[in-house]
Amino acid sequence: MENNRRRLARTVNVLILALLVLIQILLIRSWYNKTLDDIGINAMTISRVVADSVNIAEYEKLLAEKEPNDYFREMQAYFQRIQAETGVKYVYVEHRISPSQIEYIFDSEKVSLGETDELSTPAAHTHTKAFHTRAQTSTLWGTLITGYAPLVNAEGQVIGAVGTDVDIQYIYQELAKRVGQIILYTAAMVVLFGLLIYFTLSEEIRRRRVVEKNLKQSMQSVKNLLNNAGQGFLSFGSDLCIEPEYSIECQRLLGPDLDKRNFSDLIYPEDQEQRDFVNKVLLECFQENDPVRREVFLSFLPDVIFLNNYYIKIEYKFIVDKCQEEAQALMVILTDATEKRALQEQMENERKTLKMIVKAVISRNDLLELISDYQRFCQMTVPQLVICKEPLQRVIVDVKRRIHTFKGEFGQFEMMHMVRSLHHLEEEIKSFEQRDSATSTGLGMLLQNLNLEHALNEGLRILQSTLGENFIVRDKIIEIPEAKLLELEDQIATLIPSQEANILITKVRQLRYRSFKELLAAYPNTIEGLAQGLEKSLYPLELEGGEFPVDTKRYQAFTKSLIHIFANCVDHGIENREDRIKAGKEEKGRVVCEMKLVQDQILLKIADDGKGLDLEGIKQKALELGVFTAEQLAELDDKDIIPLIFEDGLSSKDSASMISGRGIGMAIVKQELEKIGGHLDIVTNPDTGTEFNFLLPMEGGAI
Repeated sequence: MENNRRRLARTVNVLILALLVLIQILLIRSWYNKTLDDIGINAMTISRVVADSVNIAEYEKLLAEKEPNDYFREMQAYFQRIQAETGVKYVYVEHRISPSQIEYIFDSEKVSLGETDELSTPAAHTHTKAFHTRAQTSTLWGTLITGYAPLVNAEGQVIGAVGTDVDIQYIYQELAKRVGQIILYTAAMVVLFGLLIYFTLSEEIRRRRVVEKNLKQSMQSVKNLLNNAGQGFLSFGSDLCIEPEYSIECQRLLGPDLDKRNFSDLIYPEDQEQRDFVNKVLLECFQENDPVRREVFLSFLPDVIFLNNYYIKIEYKFIVDKCQEEAQALMVILTDATEKRALQEQMENERKTLKMIVKAVISRNDLLELISDYQRFCQMTVPQLVICKEPLQRVIVDVKRRIHTFKGEFGQFEMMHMVRSLHHLEEEIKSFEQRDSATSTGLGMLLQNLNLEHALNEGLRILQSTLGENFIVRDKIIEIPEAKLLELEDQIATLIPSQEANILITKVRQLRYRSFKELLAAYPNTIEGLAQGLEKSLYPLELEGGEFPVDTKRYQAFTKSLIHIFANCVDHGIENREDRIKAGKEEKGRVVCEMKLVQDQILLKIADDGKGLDLEGIKQKALELGVFTAEQLAELDDKDIIPLIFEDGLSSKDSASMISGRGIGMAIVKQELEKIGGHLDIVTNPDTGTEFNFLLPMEGGAI
């Protein structure tokens, strides 16, 4: 340390000496240049005074005669007096006789009228203002600065020039004297500064030792704090490689040896596409100087990843140069969210289970009927498929429709075990359908082997554990065949006066009738759940009208199929929040359901204020399925395209979800509507949404 201090002191001394010498040189140069300027200005002033004293008429006469006269001798004496009084070396008047030669007219030293010389300064014979030139070195004349002033005649023409030469030899003599002084002054200053720096450095070194010690202690404290904070801290620059300083938690979450490794390689070791995307976003971040836009780019980066069996939450903070507002490095904070994620999933499952239990309690009879229908499908319909001789395509269409309907109905009761199971079943049937050896018998065997009641039993076990073993056992009730009730109504109408008969018939009908509105009572909650699952914002669905009684058995299958209409409204129709705002709509979407009687018919309207049907997408799907050729589609109007949504397998979505996308749901609606003799009219608009108008008969018979 001591040797280093001495070397540093010597180095500083040398630098100070060099600096002082440089300063002196600059000062001398400045003094020298200023002195030359002052001399030149003085010479120029003398020349101007002399030029003003020249009698132009006498001067021109002298030029013509070329012989010394009284005026010549008078002016020469004047020049000599100027030379003696001002200390200049030469004062003279010159006249240009050719582009390259001059002749001297007056001279303070001798008679030189008519003496010629080279024209060294042509500007002196053309300029109308006085000026001076820098020193010209000559062995004959010495080192001079010359000031020039023009002689101008009455016509404003320059006819000659007055020159005043100043010898600047004495400047160099003064300079030589100063050099010695400068050397002594510089040496003294070096010694003084050396001593000052020596003591200053000694104190500075001592102080720095203390600061370094404190800094090491602080850094160790910070490192201990970060290593025990339960989070990972790392950083990287525009090369995207991890800096050597990172906390221990980073190694636990991301693995060992992180130094100089690419950040995207660490978080996506097996996904090249994601790595390329992250690298592109990060490079954009470092190139962007606007802090607001940088934050926008950061929002595109992953905030949660699953790696090494950990759910890792990621936060990003830019380390910014406050002066230049440029991103110097990006700090990444890693948090192990595995336990929190597991707890959230557990709470979400419990929340869904609770919703399932509440809906089961509210609509117990509907749930029991759905369970019975599904059990009959598993225990009766599926075994019959093993011996079925019907064509495969007809059987598959019927099975897919029933499974898709079951999926929607169980979804209304939040029985997600069943929804996932039936979604998986749809995938299995889709794969089976593509086999060359697929048959109806093979389909039956496939369904039997899949144990279709397992997921249902899991859901029933949850209900029974909460609501008791007897919850799914039907209460003891007296069942009256519908035919007997109809016969009783006829007898009442025949045997009892009409006023009393109407009252009694209404009472009898209440045994088998419910309001039409009750058949759709589960849909407001269903719509809410669908919207939450798709992260869309909707106003609550309100059921308007429908208080009139109907035969529930007649309309039940149809109203259950409406789950596919509502699902399409939410999934296909309603836009996300950003798209709605761009389109000038309210942030929240709206689905409406209205029911009323029109003479002896039920008018049911289901509408949304979304983006309308994608008619071009429907055309494309119809072309892919072979429903129409390109030439046939070109001839169809929009009103002819809309009915294509009821074709099996036609969906405007490219992939299926647990909500929609199979292209089956609308076909199911059409099938159930035809069974009850109903009619449907669809109105769609890309700005206002889609409206489904169902017209249903109150009694049997097609419309």
